[in-house]
Amino acid sequence: MQSSTKINNGFIQDSSYANHFKTYRGLLSKVLNHDPKMFKLDKNAKIVDVGCGYGDLLETLCSRGYEKLIGIEPDATCRRSCLEKSLDVRDGTISKTGLTNAFADVVIVNQVFHHIDDFNGAADELARILKPGGLLCFLEPSPTLLRRAMDVVTFQTPFPSFIGFVKIRYEVMKLEMATGFYPNFLNHQTEFHNVINRRFSPVWHRQSWFFQFGKYRKR
Repeated sequence: MQSSTKINNGFIQDSSYANHFKTYRGLLSKVLNHDPKMFKLDKNAKIVDVGCGYGDLLETLCSRGYEKLIGIEPDATCRRSCLEKSLDVRDGTISKTGLTNAFADVVIVNQVFHHIDDFNGAADELARILKPGGLLCFLEPSPTLLRRAMDVVTFQTPFPSFIGFVKIRYEVMKLEMATGFYPNFLNHQTEFHNVINRRFSPVWHRQSWFFQFGKYRKR
């Protein structure tokens, strides 16, 4: 693990991560379009995007008329970018958002659970900041055969040396592999879903070739 790596409340942060991810998210958007309209959220809902990154999802929601939007993000580079776009983004993590009890109608978690190892602490925090009956919507990697194959290509072949997309993916994900958080998430799906189901009731849960999507209601 690099000396610049920090783990705050279980969330991976690194001086290079945000910059690599900025490039990677642009590449992903060309082949994967995970539109938040799938969650069918009320326009008057107070929505918190936990681990909002550069605020792409917040910008999408804002462009569609959602006004009660707040982001939580531990990376200073990402937060600065969000603030430059006049987005309300605050310092915090999925396990320690800094928000008050029963704060939000909806919490969106877009690819954050696989950055942590304390699923219980994260689920407790999300349940705490949600109002009674509030919604948890998440998008996370799914341990499909295609994803497993892509991981082999990324980490066990020489392709990162001469294929740009694979190289960027390697740079983004090497810390997650080094800490074990990403493989731990993929290998402990039953544990993850048991933790979620103890605090939330499923509205629906779906799978794609590489990702899983969930809409759950606070118990």
